[in-house]
Amino acid sequence: MTTLENFYFRNIDPSEYKQSRDTKKKLTEMTKLLDELRSMLTTEQQKEKLEQIENSQLSLIALSEKDAYIEGFKLGVRMTTEIYADT
Repeated sequence: MTTLENFYFRNIDPSEYKQSRDTKKKLTEMTKLLDELRSMLTTEQQKEKLEQIENSQLSLIALSEKDAYIEGFKLGVRMTTEIYADT
């Protein structure tokens, strides 16, 4: 099966990728810091605010990843187009 066929049949999910060792390390570090901060908060209002911040951050990351994926795909198509234009 070709890559395009695999993509069509959803055997390839472009949103899935292998995280680098550095990414995993930073994620672990951030999780630890958030847990420490959460334990310092004393009121429900403070904990809710932190949760709102975390949710906003996750939304922002998802949007940024989508934008980066689209721009990367466009760049790849432009590069491919240039290669075939020269032949």
